[in-house]
Amino acid sequence: MHPPLGIYGGTFDPVHYGHIKLAGIFRDTFKLQEVRLIPTGVPPHRPPPPVSPQQRADWVAEAIAAQPGLVLDEREVRRSGYCYTIDTLRELQREHPQTLLVWLIGGDSLAGLPGWRDWQQLLELGHLVVAARPGFDFATLPPPVSDQLQKRLAIASPEALSHGKISVLPAPLLSVSSTALRQRLARGEDVSDLTPVAASIVSSGLYRQSSDPV
Repeated sequence: MHPPLGIYGGTFDPVHYGHIKLAGIFRDTFKLQEVRLIPTGVPPHRPPPPVSPQQRADWVAEAIAAQPGLVLDEREVRRSGYCYTIDTLRELQREHPQTLLVWLIGGDSLAGLPGWRDWQQLLELGHLVVAARPGFDFATLPPPVSDQLQKRLAIASPEALSHGKISVLPAPLLSVSSTALRQRLARGEDVSDLTPVAASIVSSGLYRQSSDPV
């Protein structure tokens, strides 16, 4: 078997320090040589972001340029139509048949997993890692997800990585969010404390007049 491959997908709308910190914790907790950040193209579960997939990907590339082991993967940016996680994982598995995929999602995404395409098959495609925001309560998970978590739960360590298992990242997510970042950008406020690519985002003007509260 080849070394496990970390997968971290999201809209990154836009990328912020919380994303980068989380990717680093994910990498270090499981001693992953590579973590691929995969900005989604057209997300099926939310309105499309106002900023193009390629622009969001460019900011991710800039944000992780000096981060060891963090790599941009643009496959979903180039994909036409909705981007489903199961399609991406299956594609990666075909490309790396001897590699265990270790894929990361947030606690909110875990709670909504039954709404994802082929969600139970998803759990067999690698080792799922869950990162929960401060205050997230795992007791509120819907029963189908809670049952799977209990059945598949494994310690968050390199030695426990295995197909079909689920681990909970011990470190919580930073409280910074893309929502707060977009709101501050819309008001023209300084965001250099929230994102490593503040200058690029501000100079683009793309969020300056946004009224999107989501």
